[in-house]
Amino acid sequence: MKKVSLLLALASVFALLALASCGDDDSAKTTPAASATAAASNTQAASPGAASPTAVKTRPAVQKDVSIGYSPLLINAPFYVGIEKGYFADEGINLKLQRIGQGADVLTQTAAGNFDLGSAGIGAAGFNLAGAALKEKKEVPFEVVSPLHTERPPAATPLVVSKARKDAGEITKVADLKGKKVAVNNRGSATEYWLYLALATGGLTMKDITLQTMSFNDMPAALQNKGIDGAMLGEPLTTQAKDQGLVSVLTDTFTNGEAATAVYWNRDWARKNPQLADGFLNAFYKAANEMEKGGWDDPADLAIIEKYTTVPADVIKRASRPRFDSLGKFDVKAWRGLEAYFRSQGLLTYEGDIDLNAFMRIK
Repeated sequence: MKKVSLLLALASVFALLALASCGDDDSAKTTPAASATAAASNTQAASPGAASPTAVKTRPAVQKDVSIGYSPLLINAPFYVGIEKGYFADEGINLKLQRIGQGADVLTQTAAGNFDLGSAGIGAAGFNLAGAALKEKKEVPFEVVSPLHTERPPAATPLVVSKARKDAGEITKVADLKGKKVAVNNRGSATEYWLYLALATGGLTMKDITLQTMSFNDMPAALQNKGIDGAMLGEPLTTQAKDQGLVSVLTDTFTNGEAATAVYWNRDWARKNPQLADGFLNAFYKAANEMEKGGWDDPADLAIIEKYTTVPADVIKRASRPRFDSLGKFDVKAWRGLEAYFRSQGLLTYEGDIDLNAFMRIK
């Protein structure tokens, strides 16, 4: 009997060792890609952001802090979802969201090293910062590594007016904004470019309006008290203001896929932390893919976005949705259009077309 017991015990030990060995092999198969470019390529190969059904990935025991500048809008939904569902933690990242008021400041602060990464529009300041570095034959201190979102009808940043004034027949179409005050969140911003596109649908140019700047949060009240006549208002603020009877959408069909927002990182940080840089992109693409594949209708994802934006889930579900490209491909033509617009407004400090490859990861 003692011999039988000993044999059974030995068999159990061998079985456990065999199982442990299989687990180690699976873990090795899911090691993060060796470079951010490879990470994006792997994301394109099999369903982007989706893990292999047979792979078992062990979450790193220690997550390193990685900071990202952002504003609490729907365009940043992949970060909220990726944090709460552990996608960044799976890559050894404790993603720390650093809220900032004006979107254009995110890029300059990321370039300065105040943030490891940034998420916002690429404005004239970003083009000028890159242009200045290239003129001095220096490395551009930031790198644009992925589009953040694109606008497709109905745009997530529509041109809106006061509901009362629209109902009264004062401003019922884009052409009615001629000679009027129209607001964007920041001068030389991606939002200003969208306003330019929106005005064109009514035969207007930027010279036909008086451009104002103010925070998105202040726009609904300013429209109501006639401080401004129109505004580019980002979601979910647009749907909230509509629910309160403050605004009406004048047009939300002025763009079809143009991207002017992006994810970028401080180049020195990425060079010193290649595994974290790769892991960040892996997690971001996974969350972006989830949002595109039904996340906007998933109660769990909506609850997460509500937590980070303080906007009720039912409002988020009804809001116009930003679109995400989980393949990370840039539309070069659209970025050239953005550069051309800034030049037409006298906002660029360099001559000619900038070398986009010097600061954008174009595939």
